[in-house]
Amino acid sequence: MFENPFVKTLSIAVLMGIFLVDMGLGLFDIFSTKSSPLPSAFVLMIFAVVFIGGMVFYERQGLDTLSSLIGGALAGFGLSFVFVSLVGGVQFALGGGISVLGWEQVISAVAACMIAGVIMLKALSYKLQNHFY
Repeated sequence: MFENPFVKTLSIAVLMGIFLVDMGLGLFDIFSTKSSPLPSAFVLMIFAVVFIGGMVFYERQGLDTLSSLIGGALAGFGLSFVFVSLVGGVQFALGGGISVLGWEQVISAVAACMIAGVIMLKALSYKLQNHFY
């Protein structure tokens, strides 16, 4: 889609920064209100769908049944956590939470997450490149 490597890397960094800050705001909202932004039944449905999909994926990759069950469970927990925290972050932002924290802090957090995201992305691509050669 993007042929310019600068634009491509910057786009990925901005998206990762916003994503990570949104998750952080969601966790802040969840811990401050002590309630989930989504109904438990919806979270359980997300977990079930990802668990089944992850289990089938890992079985197709050649893992034994127990390993695929564990992999599916980890994928289900992980994606459920990410989704709930993202929804919490959006609710927090739409509820005026960003103005309470201050725009400067939120923009600084996005900038820090952009830097961390690019470092993680480059380290992961370097690690995977060395792994396959």
